Amino acid sequence: MVKLRLTIGRDHVAELARLRNPVGAVEELIWNALDADAEHVAVELERNELGGVARVTVADDGTGIAAEHCDARFRHIGVSWKRYAQVSPEKKRRLHGKNGRGRVRAFALGSEVRWTSVSDGPQGRQRVVIESGRTSMDEFDVSDPEPTEGSTGTVFEAFGGEELHKLTDSTAMSTLTAAFALHLEAYPDIHIEYDGRRLDPSSEQIHVAAYDLPAGTGSAYGPAQLKLIEWARPVSRALILCDGRGMSVAQLKPEIQAPGFHFTAYLSWPGFEDDQAGDLTFADWLPDGATAEVVAAARQRMRAHFRDRADERRRELVSEWRTDGIYPYEGEPTDNRERAERETFDAVATTVVRHLPQYKRTRRMTLAFLRSVLTHEPGDVLRIVEDVFSLTQQEQEELSRLLDRTPLTSLIKASTKASGRLDFLAALEHLVFDPEAKGRVKERTELHRILENECWVFGEEYGLHVSDRSLNEVLRRHCHLLGREAPSCEPVLRADGRKGIVDLMLSRASRQRQGERHHLVVELKRPSVLLGMAELGQISGYAQAVMGDDRFRDTRVTWDFWLIGNTVDGNLRQMAHQRGRAPGCAVDQPSYRVWVRTWGEVIQDFEERLRFYREQLEYESTSQHAMDYLIREHTDAVTKLADQGVLPTQRPGEHSVPR
Repeated sequence: MVKLRLTIGRDHVAELARLRNPVGAVEELIWNALDADAEHVAVELERNELGGVARVTVADDGTGIAAEHCDARFRHIGVSWKRYAQVSPEKKRRLHGKNGRGRVRAFALGSEVRWTSVSDGPQGRQRVVIESGRTSMDEFDVSDPEPTEGSTGTVFEAFGGEELHKLTDSTAMSTLTAAFALHLEAYPDIHIEYDGRRLDPSSEQIHVAAYDLPAGTGSAYGPAQLKLIEWARPVSRALILCDGRGMSVAQLKPEIQAPGFHFTAYLSWPGFEDDQAGDLTFADWLPDGATAEVVAAARQRMRAHFRDRADERRRELVSEWRTDGIYPYEGEPTDNRERAERETFDAVATTVVRHLPQYKRTRRMTLAFLRSVLTHEPGDVLRIVEDVFSLTQQEQEELSRLLDRTPLTSLIKASTKASGRLDFLAALEHLVFDPEAKGRVKERTELHRILENECWVFGEEYGLHVSDRSLNEVLRRHCHLLGREAPSCEPVLRADGRKGIVDLMLSRASRQRQGERHHLVVELKRPSVLLGMAELGQISGYAQAVMGDDRFRDTRVTWDFWLIGNTVDGNLRQMAHQRGRAPGCAVDQPSYRVWVRTWGEVIQDFEERLRFYREQLEYESTSQHAMDYLIREHTDAVTKLADQGVLPTQRPGEHSVPR
């Protein structure tokens, strides 16, 4: 047996494991199987007695992992044999992975992972086992190869995972179906099975459209192709960027409004393979150029497509009503007034169609009543629609039960707050990732002042207690929260004798043990700062000052110290990703921990928390929404940024109000 210690390649990215995204991990493992020429891939979810997922297995009949290749496949992150190969070894399929991240993504499925692989080689057919655990994610134990008569292929197993309930969510199957739709169309011999059901994109599609788009100013590449697939079931909407061969290379948010449509957009263009294109995950923040123009053109085409599809749906419904004899108009309109009346009727009736009665006779009466209202009292349309069409009987009963527990105004406020947070997410992404904005955003006067009023970013349970104040104020608030008397006036000093100014101090009470508290101290760095050992020394200095002062000591209190910035240098990243510690934890002591976190990781965490609300509200925040939120909620902090023109601006073709 040999032990391989994983090393970091040049293309290393911050959030390799993405431990909170098990569906994405399954997707990566399936891609690895297909790149190994598998024809059959089966994902099995083994459930425990409570119905939870206890083990995840991904089995394939591909060529397997040869023992002599284990060193190359498991030692380096950011590099992969696929980067230098265009097609798979035997079946000559287009390859998907190029970054060598799949083996690390596997840790999202369990604290212990194992690959059992059988392959053909110079010594005949051999079996090898590769094992690792989340406590030592940089080490893989590889067994000595053993002769075997078994079939070639790989069986991956994961045990002890968290958040695996997401794998049984109704959207998991739909998400994987969308991810592999183009590949399954190109290679019909592939069979992928998930939890006992086959992925069959063709049976889930209700509408497909394709468009050619211009390549962009000065581009050396040909036109791009946009393919839009509408699904019968809800999916997480995505704009998937693909290379010229149709293989996905990055995923963006659609950033369009299309109520009632479940879709995935695939944008294929050879230019996405160009090294000059940059990290396509951040394509929305790339400077103006061919890549940005192609993405903008795709979104503009998507908006036009769904406007047309909404009109098409409206015409289909009206035609159906005419056929059923329940449409309240006959013949063609005789003048402009009647034409306008019918257009208004069609718009209102088709908007509330899902709330119309199911029986034909009742529908006829309801549509006739709506026409009468539009003809004689058009000002009452909104009230009539609300009273007559808004809810089915079941929905009325559900709302009645809900209103017995909470007022309608609270429901409206909750929806407004959720959409506001989605707008803030889009705004924060712009401030920390946009090349122009991140160079101008200041730490204290702008980023700090915005975040002190958005503390939910760090966790719903936290409350803000100190902002931009000294360690003395941290001590005072600490004692106050514990019910102690005010401490002595002797200052709290860092090890170098200097006073420290803390950006944010947040606190939460323990929900399990009465009297216990947890404090979070956050040190923010402007997006243009590269986090290194000097910045770690600053946050560590705060931790040492607190832990070394007897006035802070209390067995009922634990502390976390976060250092947050855009990018991290190699030395600090290595220190924050050591064996036996959670990723990002640079110092781990019984009473306190010091963390190094990137804005990408923080945004990913609270984006995951908001995913449910985005899907239920069918809400996509646009650049205009983000700008409006910043100006409305943080006027004083962003006035200068607005004057400099670095706030999110409305993209060409982007509508702040959905049609």
